[in-house]
Amino acid sequence: MRLLNKLSFSEKLLHTGFIFLVCIGLLAAEAYLYVTHTGLDGKSGVTLKDVQLSYYGDRSSSKLQTVLPAMFTNAGVPKAQWPQLTQTIDHWVAGGQTKAEYETQIKPLIAQHCLMCHSVAMSQQLHNPPLVTYEDVKNVAKVNTGMSYSSMFMGGMVHLTMLGVIFWIAGWLFLQTRVNDQIKAISVLTPFLAMLLDYSGWFLTKQNPNFAWMVLIGGALSCPIAMLEMGVSLLDMWIGLPGFLQQRLISEVPSTTKSTQQPLPT
Repeated sequence: MRLLNKLSFSEKLLHTGFIFLVCIGLLAAEAYLYVTHTGLDGKSGVTLKDVQLSYYGDRSSSKLQTVLPAMFTNAGVPKAQWPQLTQTIDHWVAGGQTKAEYETQIKPLIAQHCLMCHSVAMSQQLHNPPLVTYEDVKNVAKVNTGMSYSSMFMGGMVHLTMLGVIFWIAGWLFLQTRVNDQIKAISVLTPFLAMLLDYSGWFLTKQNPNFAWMVLIGGALSCPIAMLEMGVSLLDMWIGLPGFLQQRLISEVPSTTKSTQQPLPT
């Protein structure tokens, strides 16, 4: 393969079209991740907490626990009873939502305070979830455990295969530039390692939210580095590179010495 600056005009146009479309696609992917992750913690921007909520979830409370104040207010429950009723529901949720405890502790509470709005008939009118059966209540008592394993495996299949091909092509083009060999070696390897760090961080964060930094760092180094490679390739192809990026060629001129030895007399 010739250096990019030595390609014909048509070959340069081919590579330029690829670089522009892929970079736009990667920017769209970064924008999608931003809009789907930002604000989960109530703050602007993508934070470490947003990543934790995406993959680990919010296991401190279920939907049922979150809406208890509104439910108690609508049911006219005196505020003096709220702490005891809340403690009863919290204990059931944290204990695994067993059916035995539901029958003795939760079902009477639901029947007394909640079925006026959450019966089958009222749920259809008010578009509230029904709370008639054990399965109904357990369904709204599930805690948010973040992204499912099936979604992570599906995402990995798409991300690792498609981005792997893109990173390979971006690196291959970058290797045809006049960039310093040390910079080339670091640059072409970084997106692959960063993507592995990002993807493994999904599963580790689901088990322990303290690993969310892996997702942030991996995401910050994978696609942006690949786009930087393609940007440098485009620059070298059409314009040229600044001196600090270029490969330094050291020409070794062998020293020649003239022999001063006189031929032996015959």
